[in-house]
Amino acid sequence: MIKFFRNIRKQLLGEGKNGKYFKYAIGEIILVVIGILIALQINNWNEQQKENKLEQEYYCRLLEDAQQDFEQVNELILASQNRLKASNEATRLLLGNKTTKVDFGKQLNLSYRAIYSVFTPNNSAFEDLKSGANLKIIKDKNIIKSLNTYFNEIEKYSSIIIINAEIALDEFYSHKDKFSIGWVHATMKSNRFKKGMEKDVYDAINIDFKEELSKENKDKLLNSVLMIISANSRQIELYNYILDEINILITKLEPKCRTSNEYY
Repeated sequence: MIKFFRNIRKQLLGEGKNGKYFKYAIGEIILVVIGILIALQINNWNEQQKENKLEQEYYCRLLEDAQQDFEQVNELILASQNRLKASNEATRLLLGNKTTKVDFGKQLNLSYRAIYSVFTPNNSAFEDLKSGANLKIIKDKNIIKSLNTYFNEIEKYSSIIIINAEIALDEFYSHKDKFSIGWVHATMKSNRFKKGMEKDVYDAINIDFKEELSKENKDKLLNSVLMIISANSRQIELYNYILDEINILITKLEPKCRTSNEYY
């Protein structure tokens, strides 16, 4: 192509057609400029496509994180419900006439089990967005606003869950004598002690598994169990608030990710 244009220029100069040569030269310059502009436009289009694709990938990653959050919170709600059930059963035992330490201790242990487990949101995609210049890739600024609101609300609810768990655990640890409240009796029945203790040590403790809670201990423990009922019930409530926040975020991200899959 370059050789073709060069031959035309030589021919026009050789024939002394300067006017036509200058017109040709101007036309050639215009063609070159147009070619450059087209190349730039194509390059810009390609870059825009790459950016659009990356934006859609982030939407899907953010959605996947939110969906994992949804599953995690449902598991935490189930754990709280199981603790709540056990704490109600512990209350029934305290209100009953004859309650063995081992029976009460078992329900007490279940009432507190993993109560300090706290929801940790999946934020890998959002942190990746914030780590560099990627944040500007998300053109829908309402999504960024929603993400900031989401993580702020999660932090607020999680802090309340932690405080309530600490209060409940402090109440439990206020009972210094774990023999008197049945904790040792129930734990001795579990694999924790059966596997952790050597047989001669286990046998030497000589636990009476038929021993009953005293009236005095029942009165003291009732306050503790009622507090744990309150803590577990409040956890369920707060985790449901978190689920609401997750559902709002998923509702906003699903159309964005679905558009990505249809387009690409």
